[in-house]
Amino acid sequence: MSGSLLRMYLWDLVGHDTSEGSLRSGLADDLAAIMRSVEPLLVRRVGFAVRIVEVVSRMSVFHLDAVHVPTGREWLGRRDIYGGVFWEARYRPVDPGVVYHLAASHDSSAVAS
Repeated sequence: MSGSLLRMYLWDLVGHDTSEGSLRSGLADDLAAIMRSVEPLLVRRVGFAVRIVEVVSRMSVFHLDAVHVPTGREWLGRRDIYGGVFWEARYRPVDPGVVYHLAASHDSSAVAS
């Protein structure tokens, strides 16, 4: 048995206007598959950008249920001027308060297709 935690990826496709909010979102364990599945949505201008956040599952001390804790690694995908998608890898320091906000705002049963 391995001592490492299973990495998962929360993703969120946002619209062109802030009033649109999140158009689609999901949770999956294959980063490359998520990127491949959302790129056509960006190219067809269904959404403006995709944010993918790497998370690990942990137990919440507040409600004794699993929550997804960000590791700090994330990717931002946007259309480029050549008709493709540009991915920017970023590292964001983890704020413990974000953990419960992310858990409440995403449906853990959603899966990237």
